[in-house]
Parts: sequence; structure tokens; C-alpha cells
Amino acid sequence: MGEENKVTANTDVAVNNKPAPDIKPTPEKKPSVDIKTSSNIIVESEKIGIISSPSSSNELAIDILGSAAGKKLIGELSYFHFLQDNKPHYAIGQITGVKLNNFLLEDVTMKNLIREKGQIESISGIQDTFQGNISISAVFGEDNNKYFPSLIGTVPPTGTYLHLVTDTVLDKILERYRNQIFYLGHVYGSTPRLPLWFRHFGRGDTGAGEAYHLGVFGKTGSGKSVLAKTIMLAYARHPEMAIYIIDPQAEFAMDVQGQIKESPFDL
Repeated sequence: MGEENKVTANTDVAVNNKPAPDIKPTPEKKPSVDIKTSSNIIVESEKIGIISSPSSSNELAIDILGSAAGKKLIGELSYFHFLQDNKPHYAIGQITGVKLNNFLLEDVTMKNLIREKGQIESISGIQDTFQGNISISAVFGEDNNKYFPSLIGTVPPTGTYLHLVTDTVLDKILERYRNQIFYLGHVYGSTPRLPLWFRHFGRGDTGAGEAYHLGVFGKTGSGKSVLAKTIMLAYARHPEMAIYIIDPQAEFAMDVQGQIKESPFDL
């Protein structure tokens, strides 16, 4: 009897005493790294308005957000994201004008009241709305996180957000053309650097395939000489080109010889 109990007990031990599972220690979780894609960087820039109506492919109307109503907007470089041919596209342009509307103050009776009392509490300033216009100057499509020049062949839907352009946005869009562009100062009325293509007149990937002409006009002291020198430097990068300067006032010659002491841009 005792022997049977002993065998039974041993049998129970053999059944219940299963090998412990091979449990590996959980590795320490590393902090996640927020890797921003090009699209994320672009979409996350500051919103200043939405596309409104009426709009065309050449000039679009925008309703300015309340958070941007007090900002300097005219001349600012901005952009919006839209789909075209099932591919993401980004249209870049400058804000050309801003206007204010307050339909409550457009009534004749209200105008007479304003003439007598000036501001009207809860209406003047509070019910103001701001609209603007943006003129498109460049469009880029996106394919597998790479950008290519494109055209705007449609009008984005109303409610499409308008963002301020930054140097970070331009660097991402123009990354594949970095060796071909030349920064010609800053965008007038805005803070980003102004990227332009100055291609030589020959053929090939860096060539325009034909000659073209530029004219620089402006009043005295407006920066014509500085701009001309900058353009010359942009073309001087190309060994395929020769530069011939007609300098009737010897301005460029004296600059090269160091005779112009206060030149804002030394050659």
C-alpha cells in the first residue's frame, strides 16, 4: 500500500513537474525616433489660410485664418498641397493682396451709425474677415518621396490649407536639384532664400539648350549692380560658358581692381 502511494506520488510529480518554458528576458525598449518624411515636414509648416472661391489655376482666392490675420502676408511665399493624376503635388506662389470684409458694416444704416459713433461694440473689428489672393509661380509633383517639376492643371478644392514656405520646405522639394540651383538673395517681402536655375546655353542635363536674355531695371541705389554681379557668379559656375562684360563706366573693372572701397558686393 505504501509502495503504491509512493509510485502514485512519483507519477504525479513526473506529470506536474513539466520543464519550465524558455522565457527570454524582454529587451529594454529604446526610445522611439520620430523620423519625419518629406511630406510630414512640408505639411507641418504654419497654416495661414484656406483656398476659397472664386479661384482659377492662375490666381486663387484664400480665406485667411484668424491666427494669421495680424501677420504681414503680402509678398509672403506660400504653398498648398493637392492631388493631381493621383499624385501629391505642391503649388508655390506669392500672396499678392489682402482685403478686409465686414458685411455687417456694409449696410447704409450701419454706415451712418459709424459716422456718428465711430466703432460699434461687438461688430467693429470682431466680425472682420480677411481674404487674399495667391499667384502660382511653381508646381512640383511627388513620387516615392522625390519631387519633380510639374504644372497646375486643376484648381484645388475649397478648404485646402495654405502654408507658409520655409527654407526647410524648399530644401526638401529641391533636394535632387541642389547642384543646379543658385540662391539669389531672399524672396522679396518674405524670409526664405530665393532659389533659381541658371543653366548654361548648351545642351545636356545642366543646359538650357538655347540662349536667353535678362534685363535688370530699377532706380539708382535699388541694387541693380549687386543683382547683376550675383547673376554673373551663377553663370560663372559653368565651364561651358564664357562671360563677356561691356563695362562703359568701368564699374566692374574698378571693383575687380579693388578701387571701389564701399561696394556691397565684391567681385
